[in-house]
Amino acid sequence: MGLSKHIKKTFITGFFVLIPLLVTIYIVYFIISSIDSIISPLIKNIIVNTTRKEIYIPGTGFIVFVIITYLVGVLASNYFGKKLLFYGEAVVNKIPFVKGIYRALKDIFHTFSFESTKAFKEVVLVEMPISRRFFIGFITKRFKTKEGKEFCNVFIPTTPNPTSGFLIVAEENEVILLNITPEEAIKYIVSLGFTQTDLSWKEKSS
Repeated sequence: MGLSKHIKKTFITGFFVLIPLLVTIYIVYFIISSIDSIISPLIKNIIVNTTRKEIYIPGTGFIVFVIITYLVGVLASNYFGKKLLFYGEAVVNKIPFVKGIYRALKDIFHTFSFESTKAFKEVVLVEMPISRRFFIGFITKRFKTKEGKEFCNVFIPTTPNPTSGFLIVAEENEVILLNITPEEAIKYIVSLGFTQTDLSWKEKSS
């Protein structure tokens, strides 16, 4: 490999690793800064009016962000909270421009949630119509036919957005089990294969 190709390949790898990290940091920073700009003056005024002293409390935005996030988690974990969030989402989904952004972000974050990844039981390879070319997929369910044949439902995600894809039904002996977790597989798919992942096969029990 020539020097220019090596530099280009290394740069692209670094780009796909760095950009998601920077975007995440920026979003968190923007949220915390926005909260801090609203809450800090209120707290400052309360302290000044109470103690007659001007005191700055660093990290106010971060503390409030953590508290709000926890309270939303508590709210979303009970029946009445779920109902409230459901009606709130219904309102958001009626706003033309906002609903598209909200749905896209919700799908992406749901993909990496604990509830989503635990639904994927195992990571497998399924051979494409082209010989010796494979899809990466997730087994979601196993079942047997009346004749006793063993099948499994396999979800094949697309890249770089694993929230879309298609479902296939494959015979048990046609899928190849991989030695990686669903979380590792999702990272591999989202990164377009740039992340270092061991795609070694599992030995099938006899």
